[in-house]
Parts: sequence; C-alpha cells; structure tokens
Amino acid sequence: MKRILFASLMSILFLCGHPAVSQDVLRPAAVVNDDIISLLDVAQRTQLAIIASGRQDSPDLRRNMLQQVVRTLIDERLKLQEAERLNIVISDQEIQGAFGKVAAQNNMSQEQLLDTLRKQGVLPVTLYDQFRAELAWRAVINARLRSTINITDAEIEEVVAKVQAEGAKTQKRIFEIFLGIDTASDEARVRQQAEEALATINGGAQFSAIARQVSQSNSASLGGDLGWLQSSQLAPELQPAVASAAPGMILGPIHTTRGYYILLVQDERSTRSEEKVHLKQFFFALPENATFEQRQLIQSKAADARRKYESCSTMDALAKELGDLGSGDLGTINTKDLPAATSEAIRNVKVGETSAPIQVSGGIAVIAVCDRQASGGIDRLAIQQKLADDRLDSLARRYLLDLRRSSNVDIRL
Repeated sequence: MKRILFASLMSILFLCGHPAVSQDVLRPAAVVNDDIISLLDVAQRTQLAIIASGRQDSPDLRRNMLQQVVRTLIDERLKLQEAERLNIVISDQEIQGAFGKVAAQNNMSQEQLLDTLRKQGVLPVTLYDQFRAELAWRAVINARLRSTINITDAEIEEVVAKVQAEGAKTQKRIFEIFLGIDTASDEARVRQQAEEALATINGGAQFSAIARQVSQSNSASLGGDLGWLQSSQLAPELQPAVASAAPGMILGPIHTTRGYYILLVQDERSTRSEEKVHLKQFFFALPENATFEQRQLIQSKAADARRKYESCSTMDALAKELGDLGSGDLGTINTKDLPAATSEAIRNVKVGETSAPIQVSGGIAVIAVCDRQASGGIDRLAIQQKLADDRLDSLARRYLLDLRRSSNVDIRL
C-alpha cells in the first residue's frame, strides 16, 4: 500500500469545519485503486463522527480525528470494491432498513433523524454510504468466509466445561469496541486511538455510537452488542476484568494479542437453571383423621385413575369424572415454586406421563406432566454462535488486511 505523509493538515481541518465554502472540498483526499475520496467525504464523515460522539467541536478535536477518519474511509472503499468484484449489490431497501434501526435506537423517526443531521451539517448520503459499506462487507464475509467455518462438538464442549468450572451464577450483557493491531508499528497509534475513544465515552458519549464509528469488530454494526455471556466465553485476557465488573462499568483499554478492547458491562442476570412445567392432576380428598381403611380406599381410587389415564388431552374430562374437587389443570408452574414432595415426584416423569400417587396437602394426587420448558442453564447453541462469530471476525480482519496490502492507496492530504 502506498502511503504519503499527512501534509496539509490545517487546510483540511478548515475545510472540515466549512464543507460547503470552497470548490477545494472536491479535491481528492485519497485515491483508492483509482476510486477518489474527496475532501468533502472526509469533512462530512468527520462531522458525523463528532455528532455521534457527542463531543464539543473544535480544531483540536478535528485534528485528532483526521487520520482515523481517512483510514476508515479507505477501508470502506476497499470493502465496496471487493463487493463489486464479487457482483454483490446492496439495495436501497437494505440501506433504508439499517437507517430505520439507527433512527429507532435514537427514539426518532427516519425523517426526524434526517432533519437532525441536516441541521448539524451532515448530508444524508454520508450515513447511507457508511451503511452501504457495512452491509456490503457483511455480504462479502458471508459469501466468502462463513461456509469455511466449522465449529466442532469438541470445541463447544470445551467452552461448556469452562462455563461449568467457572460456576458463575450470572451472565452479563456486554458491549465491545475492538481496535486491531495488524503490525508492530501500529501499537502506539492503536493504543492512542483506544484511549481517545474511552475518553469520549467517559465524557458522556453513547457507547454504541462510538462502537459503530470506530470498532473494527463485526459487532460494530450492532453498536458493539455481544449479547449475554459469562466471562469464560471471552478471550482469556478479558475474563478477569469482566468477572469482577458491576453493571454500568466501562473497562479498558485492555491489551490483547489481537488489539485493544473497550468493554461496557451493561447489565447482569441470573443463570440459575429453572424449569417450568404444565401440570394436571387427579386429586382425592382425605379426611384429616382418616382411618386405615379410608386411606386404602383413596389409594385404590388414585391407582385406578392412573391406570385409566391415556393422555393430557383427555385428562380434563377423566379428572372431572373420577377425581374430587381440585382435580384438573394446574397450569404452568415454575418448579422452584412447587412443594418439595411434588417437585421430587415429577422430577423424572416424562412429558405425557404421570407420577405415582403421592401425599399432598389435603389428600392424595396423581400428577401428569403435560409440558416442560427449560430456562437458564448452558445454551450450547449460543456458545456455538459465539465461537463462529469470533472465528469469522479473525478471518474478516485478515481478509481486509490482504486487501490493504494488495491495493494502491495514495493519501494526498
């Protein structure tokens, strides 16, 4: 990749602050394989980044943002060019869909968001171009890389074992900003960029807005949202900080072998394994001081009802015919809310089958398990998806690095 030192710094900063005052804004700021990035493109994207960060505009701020904005625009052109080479076309409807999600995240209609951007000096096409590049790159990755990823059962079980060994009782909702280090010479620059992003967030900027603008992870299009995770599902370098973090904490910059992370622990929830069951019962009342003969008679009625039971679908009528008041549908109940004797009696009962007659408050019951709904516990599908996303992220970064190395980029600032 051909690089030219940033020379006319102050002139571009002036133009960034006044994107419509001079024909000079149409001059090339960079040329990417004969595709021009104009000074107007740089000015508009800088303005959009400032709005997204919520920071006070100033010449120093624009000076600090310039290099990263140009790098981002260059990467976007490379992504769009690769999509074009693969005959991938992003429709206007897809772009409008992405725009609509951003508007909803800001509690605005699309028209309100467009009007807000215009009033702050940003042309709608600036945001549309960013969405087009995001969507095109996602399509490229799906077309070229996703089919190459195979997550084995052994890999999933390895993570399951770590989660079980961790013994954590909570999951945390985590958002990320990732800034990759491609070469050793990038270290200082990326560290500085991470510190600036963290300072912006600590200054009151919305985390998801900064993630969308600067993060190099595929989660950037989601505002950095990684979903609900246990700390053991993250890279080893991130686990200690996340494990001890309380909701609302911002962590970082954290240095890893891949680059720098800034994390937001937004919330946490219990992972205690629970189960809801849909129960029906035959109930037979028993006098408080029942004789042995009375008990034997009730036990016999309960055993007879259990023999005549066929399925949950026919049980309501049978319960009405054979049982006492209190027989019938008990509804869906969380197992932790059941009496200990009842919970134990149905523990190993399969859906559609009944328990043996058991002693319950006021009598004897035969309980049918009509459905089980598990919640909490370990979600193997989510683990598989996280492993696949991590691998896809690494492959996508390598793909983009190869595009940079094979391209001809002339920076003319």
